[in-house]
Amino acid sequence: MENNLLFVNQNKEIIQEFLTAMEGRKGNFVTDTADSGLEAAYLLKKKKYKVVVTGLDLPTYDGSKVIEYLNRNYPETVCIVYTWRLELAHLRLLINERNVFRIFQRPVKYHKLYDAIMDGIVKYDRREIDVLNRREMEQELRKKSLQAAELKRVTEERDWEREELVKFLGSLLNVFLHDVKSQLPGKGTWQLARYEKKLTAWLLEHERSPLKSLEEVKKDIYGRFLHPEYNQKVEIRLDEGAGVPSQEFCGSLHFIVWLLLTRFVMISSVYDVRVILIPMGQERFRVRVEGLFPEGVWGTAHEEMTARVMTSVTQTILESFAQRFTQSISDEKVIYYMEL
Repeated sequence: MENNLLFVNQNKEIIQEFLTAMEGRKGNFVTDTADSGLEAAYLLKKKKYKVVVTGLDLPTYDGSKVIEYLNRNYPETVCIVYTWRLELAHLRLLINERNVFRIFQRPVKYHKLYDAIMDGIVKYDRREIDVLNRREMEQELRKKSLQAAELKRVTEERDWEREELVKFLGSLLNVFLHDVKSQLPGKGTWQLARYEKKLTAWLLEHERSPLKSLEEVKKDIYGRFLHPEYNQKVEIRLDEGAGVPSQEFCGSLHFIVWLLLTRFVMISSVYDVRVILIPMGQERFRVRVEGLFPEGVWGTAHEEMTARVMTSVTQTILESFAQRFTQSISDEKVIYYMEL
C-alpha cells in the first residue's frame, strides 16, 4: 500500500498552506484533502489511508465523528488532530475513548507535523506486519526491520510528550478564557483557570492508568478527603446484592467523586459526603452523592459569581460523564444523581 494521507480542514487557505509546506520533503506520500466532514466521509469510503490529519470544527460532521468512524471501521489508520482550540469537554473523549496518535495546536511549525505524519506511517506499517500470516511475515520481515526498530522508538512512552501535552492543554484554557467575554473579575478569572488546569492535570495523570476496583477507589478517596478529626467525613457504599462494578465504571466513579469532593473542599472545610451505588443492570449504576455542610455555608459561598461559575463548570463535566444527571441543592445540602 502506498504512503498516503488525508488532510481535513474547513479552511481552504490552511489546506493550501499545508500542501505548500509539505512540498520538497524527503518522505513521499500522496495527499488528498477535504474541507468538510461530509467530503472526508466520501473519500474514506472510497479509499484506505495510512494517516488522517483532521481539525475538530468541521461542517456537516465534526472531527470527533470522523475519528470515531475511523476507530470503528479502520482502526489501523493513524489519527492526528490539528486544531485551533480544544475544549475541556473534548479531553476525556480524545484521551480515553478515541484512538488519537498526536494532538497539535495551530499555529505549529510544519516540520513537527511532518515528523508526526512520518511516525504515523511507520506505526501503520508495523500494524500491517502484525496482520500478515507467518509465511508472508518471514518474507517481509527483513524489509520491514528498519520500520519496526523505528516504531519501537516512536511508541515508547516519553515523559516530555506528556509534559508538553499538559502545557498545551493549559495554554488552550488560557485561550478559552481570553476569547470568552466573561464578567468575572481578574482574580475570579485566574481562580477559574487554576481550577480547570487542576482538572486537566488530574485527567492526564489518571485516565491512562485508571483504578480498577471499588476498593482501590475507596482507598484513594479516603486517603485524600476522609479526616474525621477535622469533621471531614466521606463514605462510599455499594447497595446490598449488587455485583462487582466493572473496571471502566470504577475509573469513571473515581474521577466523579474526586471532582465533587475537590469542589466541596473549596467551599467548606467541614463536610459529610455519602456516595451510594445503586445497581440498575449488569453494568449500569445510579450514583447518589449527598453532601452536608454547616448551615448557610453553601449559599454564602455562591453569592460570588466566581463560585457560581466554578460550580457550573463542575456540573457541566458531570453531565458529560453521566447518561442521566439531576441535582437537588439547598442551603445546607446538595444531592447529585447520575447514571453511569
